[in-house]
Amino acid sequence: MVKNRFLLPFFFLILAFLIFFRSPCFFLGDGYWQIKEYAFYDYSLKNNFLKSILYVYDYAGYFELSTNIISKLATFSPIFSEKINTYSSSLIYLAIFSYIYFSKSLIFTNDNYKILIILLFLFSPPMTPEIWLNAIHLKAYFGIFTFILLFQDFNILSGYKKTFHRFLIIFSGLSSIYSSIFAPIFFLKFFLEKNKDNFINFLCSLLPLITNIFLFLFSLNNSDRLSFSYGKIESFAYNILIRPFWGSSIPKFFHEKLNITDHYSIIIALFLIIIASLIIFYKVLKKKDNLLVLIIASFILQSAFVFIGSLYPNFVGGRYAVIPGFILISLVIRLFQLEDDHKYKYLFGFLIFMSLITGLLEFKYFSPLPNIIECTKL
Repeated sequence: MVKNRFLLPFFFLILAFLIFFRSPCFFLGDGYWQIKEYAFYDYSLKNNFLKSILYVYDYAGYFELSTNIISKLATFSPIFSEKINTYSSSLIYLAIFSYIYFSKSLIFTNDNYKILIILLFLFSPPMTPEIWLNAIHLKAYFGIFTFILLFQDFNILSGYKKTFHRFLIIFSGLSSIYSSIFAPIFFLKFFLEKNKDNFINFLCSLLPLITNIFLFLFSLNNSDRLSFSYGKIESFAYNILIRPFWGSSIPKFFHEKLNITDHYSIIIALFLIIIASLIIFYKVLKKKDNLLVLIIASFILQSAFVFIGSLYPNFVGGRYAVIPGFILISLVIRLFQLEDDHKYKYLFGFLIFMSLITGLLEFKYFSPLPNIIECTKL
């Protein structure tokens, strides 16, 4: 459908319009996120280009290359620093969408799946307004981008395209802590299908991970993050297992109507986690599909990472749930592709449909954090 040379630019114009439509004030006025309020901009303002792009925020303890570059560019014209932040972020979104559409994926194998994943990338429920159009949270988008890169079909790539792909793996990994921890999944891919390309890809993914490990060890000031309360289990079940398909409004409506107490919330959360785990492992054993194994391994790794490393002892939602939530939707898409039983296929299709619908509704009008995207200054 979109292969037509006239429809393809129109499709990307629609994507650009949707980005603008969600929060026009970010482009015309002042957005919620002020880049000048962050340490990245302040450091870039006081240092040269090389020092600026090599900056590591002390409290985070990991490298954020894309944020450093945009922050430095913003200092070249302080009057337009907010616009540079917004437009740079939106261009990165469109660049990722372009890669998804023009690349050859092992999972998103045709135009319909590519358009679907682009739309889910843009407005599925996990894509919370908290990470919207600001360089500080581009790490979430690069985390998803590395997940997309994991499934590139290397059999069709020529030499220079393979080099470019590996550059993207390294750049994305150095731009996002979430991207860098995909290195074990790249190794798993090599283990499942041993060839030279997969091994080199693993080495490229390993470079950002090693970099961030050393940086973290040299800035061990995050021990307060390793705290836990039982509310984190409830938060995990809601934000990572339920919200990707049902959004915020529907679960909260039933939670209030049924008057579910915190005690029962924990029980329900544990029940959902156990059921989801049993279904996932049953499908892995039954389908014997390497791509399914990679998706599930990615989901487990990212979920464990945000569960352990989230800033709050009882919360794993918002920006922390973005990548696991998106991977879970991708898992359902893969199950939909593999399923022969019509009952399960309809179920998986319905979940994908609900993710699109609820995501579209919450994209602008029913956001859990409406103050972030409201244009109050227009």
